Amino acid sequence: MLTTASAFAEPPEPPEPPPTNGAQGTQLHGTDRFESINIPLASVEPSAPPAGVTCAPAKALALGGRVAALQGCSGGSPPVTSRFLEGPALVGTSFRAPFEGRSVKLVITDARCHVPIKGPSKPNCTPEEILDGTAYWEYSVTASTNDGTTMPLCPLGSGFALPVPNAWSAGGALLPNPDYFTFACTPKNEGTDELPFFVGGGVIAKCIDWGYPPWAGAYTPDLALKFHQLCTRMAMADYCGEGRSNTLDGTPLFFMGVQNAIAISTNGRLPKWLGKDNGYSLEAVWKMSACGDVRPLCLGKTRWDSLPLEATCVNRALDLHERTQPCEDVDMGALAGTTLLVSYSLFIDHALVSFRANGTSFVTTSAVTVDLKTHSWGPDVSAYGLDLDGNGVADVSPFVPMRMEGPLLSAKLPDEILKRMGKLITPLYRCSDGLGHYLLTNNPACDPRQGYTRLVVNGDRGIEGYLYSAVDTTSTGQRRPLKLWHHPTLGLFATSTEAPDGYTFVRDLGYLPSVGQLPGRDL
Repeated sequence: MLTTASAFAEPPEPPEPPPTNGAQGTQLHGTDRFESINIPLASVEPSAPPAGVTCAPAKALALGGRVAALQGCSGGSPPVTSRFLEGPALVGTSFRAPFEGRSVKLVITDARCHVPIKGPSKPNCTPEEILDGTAYWEYSVTASTNDGTTMPLCPLGSGFALPVPNAWSAGGALLPNPDYFTFACTPKNEGTDELPFFVGGGVIAKCIDWGYPPWAGAYTPDLALKFHQLCTRMAMADYCGEGRSNTLDGTPLFFMGVQNAIAISTNGRLPKWLGKDNGYSLEAVWKMSACGDVRPLCLGKTRWDSLPLEATCVNRALDLHERTQPCEDVDMGALAGTTLLVSYSLFIDHALVSFRANGTSFVTTSAVTVDLKTHSWGPDVSAYGLDLDGNGVADVSPFVPMRMEGPLLSAKLPDEILKRMGKLITPLYRCSDGLGHYLLTNNPACDPRQGYTRLVVNGDRGIEGYLYSAVDTTSTGQRRPLKLWHHPTLGLFATSTEAPDGYTFVRDLGYLPSVGQLPGRDL
């Protein structure tokens, strides 16, 4: 029998402190090609029964983190009156789901006990653990389309998936529907038990492990659905509520509920930074509207300053409850009792912006600030200002913003990400001659050019950030080389994706990453 753990009358706060291995992701399910499929339970086809046993058509049930198939049977020796298939007994069972005007066949090929990412306990999936909802089976699944191509449903991460009840819209909205379920791919620990680092998978599985499953347990059924939707939007940095990620996979994340947010606030105002060396910046306050839509109440000042223009809504401007007010200025005390989540992120991507002065002098940098009151969003970058002294205030400078080049991997990438990406990335060095001329190059000696030395901002060793050092010719996401240009008569330099007037090409410096892309996935 399928059951779930009983719900408490009052929901507890989300885990505090937040999981040290919390990380954002770029996909809901983590399946790449099959993100949009919802699986009808009625499509279940179990494996063949034992010899001599005849069974009626099966019925599948999904409740909590479980999926099972039931059949009435007859025959056999000893007699078999029914089959209850779950866990390893589900191997060989298949489902069919609508997919791109046809169907995809999903076959369970293996089963194992799921190990939650927040640990430290490792359940054994005993009948008692399964029954009380403290352990779940996860499944390896293959997907076969009508053209006969068979592939893993979960190509990245652990290769296994949790069965999750209900359906999802193409825009990332949770659709309560007892007749459907989905498979949520789980991430893979590429670190150690002591220093875990989870990669791949989808944010649905991560949110389940973080304590926000879309079923009753620590929360009432209705509140559980709300927190799960809040969590998935937060984990994808889906600022526009359209199923589109605005982060890079693996970005470290801290999060909390309203009471813990109030507890760390001063006079109701959230701190700008948290964590070791104040490495985590306030990202957003996530709130659900009366209509059930989730979008940020506000964004933190650092997120506004670092958000690339490509990380915006597809068909409209970014629509926040507090569009001209950063989260640091929002009174959390006034939100007591509100269903919301607050996220702090170790941003690993920053906006790289080109500026121009006097028509011929250029500087390209991620050391920028943005004026929220004048920011019109979209391709207009006029609200951006240089912040080369790193004090959070726009510099008094003749340089005016020209173009958003794209996202740049942060100069403060965590050590585990630097180690994992290794030779896949290359640093960009920020150089200046002290006379108002700048050079952004992949040469640590500033090319070398007489008078140019590294320009350090807030102890970053003059490293502007990191680019991909190679490109996969089959990947559409990594075909934007950042180039170094030189003016033959003025002796000035420019770094951009497009040629400035009067400048000649010197060399490619590397390739800009894409928002929503797993670092190093295509290399």
